[in-house]
Amino acid sequence: MDLSRRAVFRPDCSTDQHGLFAAGEDTGGVHGGNRLGGNGVANSTVFGGIAGDTMAAWVPEHGRFAEPDEAEIASAISRVEAPFRAAAGDIAALREELYDLMWEDVGILRDRASLERALGTLGDIDTRLDRAGVATQERAFNLTWHDWLNLKSLIIVSRAIAAAALARDESRGAHYRTDFPATKPPEDLTYSCVRLVNGEIALDWQPVQFIRVKPGETLLRNDAA
Repeated sequence: MDLSRRAVFRPDCSTDQHGLFAAGEDTGGVHGGNRLGGNGVANSTVFGGIAGDTMAAWVPEHGRFAEPDEAEIASAISRVEAPFRAAAGDIAALREELYDLMWEDVGILRDRASLERALGTLGDIDTRLDRAGVATQERAFNLTWHDWLNLKSLIIVSRAIAAAALARDESRGAHYRTDFPATKPPEDLTYSCVRLVNGEIALDWQPVQFIRVKPGETLLRNDAA
């Protein structure tokens, strides 16, 4: 799958990428700039079922899949086996450093200085993780290997969050910038589209299209009127 492309998600959980289906908050969610706690579970449960139904109908119509790209598979295996080629390191300490960094510099209160500082430190943590391996070469039930892979993913997600927060010069939903406390007007609403291109975070914008109701409007009938 080409992660450099921006996917379009449809109500039936299909996308514009052949054979790719997505559900829940992987699609950006259905709750807008913020949501009530617990709604994410309902989101993934409901749309996960919809995605399953859609995939079940899609597969017979599209017949046999193409053969997998062996070069891409080999590249993926090489990436995930990287910690076996490095000397054992303190992965737990790096994970705690990441937690502290994201809370202090990308947490509830953010500004340009803290976000730029976080992005620089995230790059440093990522570099140090690449130099930190696991102590055993065992593949089966190697929880330290799992911790390494999970931390690698956490760093990528953290970079995406910090880059998107730095680019959005307003406060909206749970995103609060102390240097940009105001919210932009509805006509300027955009989605942040974050992609990973050759290991680097790339970000652009997509205008919000109001297909049912616009801000300030309502779907409820005003009986008094």
